[in-house]
Amino acid sequence: MDPSFESNLFCFPLQAVGVLGVGQDITERKKVEIEKANVAQELQTFIDTANAPIFGIDENGLVNEWNNKSVEITGFSREEVFGQDLVKVYITEEFRDQVSMVLNNALGGQETANFEFPLFTKNQQRVEVLPGPSARS
Repeated sequence: MDPSFESNLFCFPLQAVGVLGVGQDITERKKVEIEKANVAQELQTFIDTANAPIFGIDENGLVNEWNNKSVEITGFSREEVFGQDLVKVYITEEFRDQVSMVLNNALGGQETANFEFPLFTKNQQRVEVLPGPSARS
């Protein structure tokens, strides 16, 4: 190759003469995403409107689910309980160790038969609940 050609190759600014776009059809993926979102919304509605108290905790024992029936029974709103330690804040002292063990077992994937325990309401009343703790993923 001529050396003068090589040296001149980068002397001039390059001008774009077009754009090349490569795409793919994501219609099916979008349909699946929409369907998953719809199913998730249906499940959330089922949880929220269930005629039983449903509450959830994360791996640290902090409340991350609290349905309408839980609000009705305890008087605590979702906003009040989310992020709170369920056992330390809402379980009566004499049941804390047992409830903690049952919930830790459930978090570890070990199903536990229904286990009755009392919760404190916003008015400091004692309410007996009978949850069936199970792990969720």
